[in-house]
Amino acid sequence: MKLIVPLIGLLFLTGCQLAHNMLEQPGDRAKRLNVSEKKSSATLQKQTEVFTGKVVLDNGAYRFAPVNNPGNLLKLTRARRESEFEAEQILLRKYYEKTITVNGTRKDDWIWDADIIGQYVPTGGPTGPNMNAPKQTRP
Repeated sequence: MKLIVPLIGLLFLTGCQLAHNMLEQPGDRAKRLNVSEKKSSATLQKQTEVFTGKVVLDNGAYRFAPVNNPGNLLKLTRARRESEFEAEQILLRKYYEKTITVNGTRKDDWIWDADIIGQYVPTGGPTGPNMNAPKQTRP
């Protein structure tokens, strides 16, 4: 009998902790484990703008340099959710050294929900994709 009472008490305490872990919400778990929050997967609010600029190679990655602010290099993505920006990134190699026009919404260093709607080719300049562009070495 003396052995059964502490055993039941230990079982009761273990059961309470197990039940507590099973009933906790996902936000509680993140706080308990000190995990930072993930990027939002909610659809972002769209405010479409038209950007014109040139595609440049910067440290092995192709970036879009707007005409009005050439020092600010941007990445383009078709994604509408911030969590999908990297996966839906538009590869710009074929537009290297060309001036393009993009419809999209700016967020930090991204233009999201981007559509390339035109490219400017100077008179007598080469048309079509620039397949002689160097290979990209980083995303």
